[in-house]
Amino acid sequence: MKVRLVNIDHFEVLADIEQQFSSRAHAHVDESARARFNTSFHTEREAPDLATRPSERPYSFKRWLPLILRSRGLASSDAQIVTLSLVQARLLLRVADASIPSGTINRIYREDIDEEIMPAFESLTFPAEGLFMRLEACSAKDGVQKTPGNSALRSVGDILLLLLTSLRARNALFDAVEGDSEVFELFFIPWNDRMRSEREYRVFCPPFSSADSLRISAISQYRWHRQWLFYLASDEVRKQAVEKIVERIDEIRKQIATELHDEDEMDDLLMRQGLTFDVFFDEEREMVQLIELNVFGARSACGSCLFQWIRDRKTLEGHGEPQGVEFRVTFQEVSYEGSSSPPSDDDERDKDDEE
Repeated sequence: MKVRLVNIDHFEVLADIEQQFSSRAHAHVDESARARFNTSFHTEREAPDLATRPSERPYSFKRWLPLILRSRGLASSDAQIVTLSLVQARLLLRVADASIPSGTINRIYREDIDEEIMPAFESLTFPAEGLFMRLEACSAKDGVQKTPGNSALRSVGDILLLLLTSLRARNALFDAVEGDSEVFELFFIPWNDRMRSEREYRVFCPPFSSADSLRISAISQYRWHRQWLFYLASDEVRKQAVEKIVERIDEIRKQIATELHDEDEMDDLLMRQGLTFDVFFDEEREMVQLIELNVFGARSACGSCLFQWIRDRKTLEGHGEPQGVEFRVTFQEVSYEGSSSPPSDDDERDKDDEE
């Protein structure tokens, strides 16, 4: 791969964010005023050759959970699954609708939760580091955390508070109840305190014809609206970081390709649609871990981070330089000497962005 590191001036990112907030405040809807970064759900008018929105089924968390666990050095037994019936899901949907506005679980449903929901979590065990919860289609990261800034789940109460105050989870419950799902599953894996958005990257892989032709077209820091983790580092340290990140990301790409089977209907659909995948880079251990797979394309729900699905479509779909990969980060250049490492975890904290 020929990797080209591109720094998007951070002032441009901030100016675009301000522009979008201003447009929303004035109820101004104009496709020509689309955000320059992290776009999704483009219209058919914007992408007339993409008549339909891509299916998200091939990217389900359950389908890719074994690979996710292996990339993190976890055993299959480290994952726990709580299976809820659609009757229980309907109850949770009602509770969520009554709880999201206030950010607290509506007390009216306390007895129903104790009798109908709590028993489903009886076999769940909590490791010392806590648990991370994932739904089939998304996380509930927009929900209320018992301890703000720390999403590690240490009790069933923590789980229900996060689940029932999350609009993302509420929509997933609605889709399950109104769709063709037979059950509603919650996935739990051990919490990793180092896995924070400032260490995450989104990798773009355009549609491909066979498993061995899966390629990477672009990479972006995931926390697109804040400066890159290595923004205070020297040029040499930045270069080394990019080389390590790309090398480890390519290993994940190969592992994904190995899991694909041309004769499988869902895998075939995934290949025809393309994919994105999110990874966590641990700079201390110099390793990359797979977080999840997501859908690809301008009509999709997947945010483009420091790219723009329409303006950067040629790059994202791999029509630029052969085997070229554009790696985008954002920071404001500063004069800094003597740094051999990025800022510490405590330098910046922020909430995660939507996918």
